[in-house]
Amino acid sequence: MKLKKTDGFTLLEVMIGLIIFSVGMLLLGSMTVVALRGNTWSGKTTQVVQAMRDKIEDFRHATTTDMVSGTDVVNGLSRRWFFEDLSTNLKKVTVVVSWDDQKAIAKRCSTITYIETGS
Repeated sequence: MKLKKTDGFTLLEVMIGLIIFSVGMLLLGSMTVVALRGNTWSGKTTQVVQAMRDKIEDFRHATTTDMVSGTDVVNGLSRRWFFEDLSTNLKKVTVVVSWDDQKAIAKRCSTITYIETGS
């Protein structure tokens, strides 16, 4: 009796295919974790920049008597701002935003802008 050769996959081919598939899934899982961390960092950075911009906009529409140094907390972010008189009608404003990241490490970001205070 002769055995007929049939087309199909051998057990070895199936095992190699499963190994390749498993490695691909593991890599995809690690890439997902990296993407989630990046999204979290990006979201926090957006909040920080928006907090700085909001404070600067407040001063652009404020009177000279309202332009005093101070601190506040907004959305869990600590903001500090300082003024420096450069001339009779020009002020330098520094806004510093501080927060703790996911690992409880203190972070800080600052910006400087100049505001004309009138004639």
